[in-house]
Amino acid sequence: MNKNILNALEHPQNALILFDYFHYSDWTFKVSDLAVDYEVLGTFVDSSTPFIVEYALVKVKSKDDLRGLLKAMVNHRNVLSIDEVKPLNSTYPRLISMIVRGDYADSTRYRAHILGGFEVNYSTSGGVEHWSFLFPSDSLVETFIGMISGNGEVRNVKRMSINTEELVAGMVRNRARLLLTSEEAALLRIAHRRGLFSNPRRVTITELARELGVSESTLSRRLNRAIRKLISIALDDDSPHVMPNMQ
Repeated sequence: MNKNILNALEHPQNALILFDYFHYSDWTFKVSDLAVDYEVLGTFVDSSTPFIVEYALVKVKSKDDLRGLLKAMVNHRNVLSIDEVKPLNSTYPRLISMIVRGDYADSTRYRAHILGGFEVNYSTSGGVEHWSFLFPSDSLVETFIGMISGNGEVRNVKRMSINTEELVAGMVRNRARLLLTSEEAALLRIAHRRGLFSNPRRVTITELARELGVSESTLSRRLNRAIRKLISIALDDDSPHVMPNMQ
């Protein structure tokens, strides 16, 4: 699990900050005239590696918008590589899965990371970045805002105190909704309600498979796949589904 999540959980009441950021030195500001919505679903941030990885879901209105986005990213010094561009549908507006590697140069995410901040959400549209972070104290929030103000303009800042356990639980649920298929989610609910995960069990794999009209091996395989996804959400360092090639 991300060490900054563990750090946040040690402080029952943390400082949550939400803000808009005009990041003048980043590629996001260069695409303000494009119809692009870019939402990060997971990240990989580690001081021991020379890069940051974003796992993003992108919505583009047209082929020209997609072309303009890729051109702006490829030509920007903060983007080291685009490792994946995978269309999820065949028509426009188009949804695209992307994996992007960036450097630490003026990374908002990395600056929060070194201060013990935990990223709650990030998206960008219309040239404006929308961030939310959890910090152990208000003083670290002030330090963070001072650090990023040198590369852009921070606006619409909102601060609040929040119960960390509730926030993290909600984030895990949201990531589970993104990663689990509807069939996997339904299967886990049925197995949970029937008592497969209870101690002692109220139903066996064999009995549940018979009730669902599938073979025991098929049920075991489907459950294992869904459970592996849930474990990855809870335990992987930052990204819920893919880790970068470290070579």
